[in-house]
Amino acid sequence: MTIVEPSMTAAEQRLAELDASFEDFCRDNIVAVERFLRSQCGDRELVQEAVQETLITARDKWDVISGYQKPLAWVYKTARYKLMNEQARQRRESTLPLEEVSSDRLVAPPADSREAQEWLLRCLRRLPERQAAVFALAFEGWTDPEIARILGMADNTVRSYKTAARRRLKELAEEAGFTVPARGR
Repeated sequence: MTIVEPSMTAAEQRLAELDASFEDFCRDNIVAVERFLRSQCGDRELVQEAVQETLITARDKWDVISGYQKPLAWVYKTARYKLMNEQARQRRESTLPLEEVSSDRLVAPPADSREAQEWLLRCLRRLPERQAAVFALAFEGWTDPEIARILGMADNTVRSYKTAARRRLKELAEEAGFTVPARGR
């Protein structure tokens, strides 16, 4: 709740309300944004840099963004672009080629939920970039049309990528020793 002092002008009151709503938004959504970006990139520093850059940009434009029907969609889209820019910058500045995580590192199924999350993130990074982005957003509960708008693709493409991602994740789970229950019809 924003405390309004009698000496504040209307503009100052508006800024205080925007600050409070932005803080609430960040508190409620920063973990989801980080989790989405981590599904795209294993480098925690790059992810944190992209999140920080996104939040700085979002704060500067919060008076407009807060009026959107789904401000989080704008943040996801912007964060993804910031991450891609950070990755491109890193590739340009890197003198050594980036080494990929080898597939033999996924040997045993995880023992606890935190380890399971890490395992899932590693698996998502083994998917093509667009499939991983679609799956991560779907996992967070976004609808196909919303995902299509966030990622700039057609609804049918979103469904196709989700299907392909599920199929590949099932294969990876089976390779790691998970048993996938049969669906009842």
